[in-house]
Amino acid sequence: MHNRRQIAIYPGRVTVAEQTDRRGVGARGTAAAVVVAGFAAVGVATAVSPATLSDGPVLCPFRHVTGLPCPGCGLTRSWVALGHGDVSSAFGFNAFGPVFAAIAVVASGVAIWALITGRPVLDRLQTALSGRIALGVIAAWLGYGTVRAVFAAGGWGFFPSVT
Repeated sequence: MHNRRQIAIYPGRVTVAEQTDRRGVGARGTAAAVVVAGFAAVGVATAVSPATLSDGPVLCPFRHVTGLPCPGCGLTRSWVALGHGDVSSAFGFNAFGPVFAAIAVVASGVAIWALITGRPVLDRLQTALSGRIALGVIAAWLGYGTVRAVFAAGGWGFFPSVT
């Protein structure tokens, strides 16, 4: 018995070759979307002045209702500070801001590589970003956000105020 794919043309059926072509188009579209999103995020972070965000409105619904920071509070300010080379402020606004920025830059680089080579490297990146390490990072981020909110509620001032 041979382990060969048979490609047959039947009316109304999709061949193996057509399935491969469709996946390739989808993968290129996904890679292009990741590149555009990554460049947009980094571009906005470097284009927006940190002074603009220091007096900006509070956009977080959780903070509006409770007065406490959510795990995502400070991420935008963190990315903007990082985009302007202020690493210590970036970690001060949200300790996970630089981590997520690095992930975005790496994902964009991998997507560019996928577009140039045509290799399905995004599949491996998606597997990595949905695996145990990614879940651990998300759990740590949510834990950090919870501890930060508890400290803010207690008025202990260990974490900088992100308003």
